[in-house]
Amino acid sequence: MFETELQSTETIELLNGTTINFLLIKKYRRSIGLKITKDGLIVHAPILMTKSSIKKAIISKQKWIESKLDLINVSPITFSISSLQTFNLLGKAMTLQCSTGPKKIFVKGDECFLSFNDLNNQEKLKKYFVKWLKDYALDYFKARVYLHSKNNNLIVNNVLLSNAKTKWGTCNYKREVRLNWRLIQASTFIIDYVICHELSHLKFMNHSKQFWDLVEDIFPDYKEAQKQLKLIGFHLYQLD
Repeated sequence: MFETELQSTETIELLNGTTINFLLIKKYRRSIGLKITKDGLIVHAPILMTKSSIKKAIISKQKWIESKLDLINVSPITFSISSLQTFNLLGKAMTLQCSTGPKKIFVKGDECFLSFNDLNNQEKLKKYFVKWLKDYALDYFKARVYLHSKNNNLIVNNVLLSNAKTKWGTCNYKREVRLNWRLIQASTFIIDYVICHELSHLKFMNHSKQFWDLVEDIFPDYKEAQKQLKLIGFHLYQLD
């Protein structure tokens, strides 16, 4: 059976007179879901749900929507590859130290030493840095996934990186776990939660009570990790 999905850009006026645009995605599902990403509000709704019902649901969540939109409307810090620029690695602030020379990056203490042949070429420099960060992320993620899967008798066939804009991780029927590379900036506590969340999908490909019971069993503090991830989520995109 083919899955039908309809997308459109809609506009709604909130109770305070503020007008916002949102992406509406309608498909076969039972309930409406709202998500705030760095690009704004995304609404997932049942394919037969009327626009008036959708807008009523949005208005009922107005305070939540406004609080989340306020976070992403704050001017982001422009990230450039230069000495004394800071970024987060596993939840810890790292300071870049850049020098001209053969391509090389390594971490020592709370500093990241980067050597590059042309420090004035910001485009190539950033591409090189992000590639190193992705490689670092994949190595770390693999080690943590295999540790948690072994401890909980779960079989994972592969660990891959994701560049998703709305998801921190996914798991499929091939028993592949994909993790958003940007998570390498988050704390180990948050990363482990996302990993355990995805590993739980190896048994339950849904978000049923059984699924959440399993998440809690293998990661008891998952609710606290969820809160922390929601608070920092938008900031993990500053490297883009």
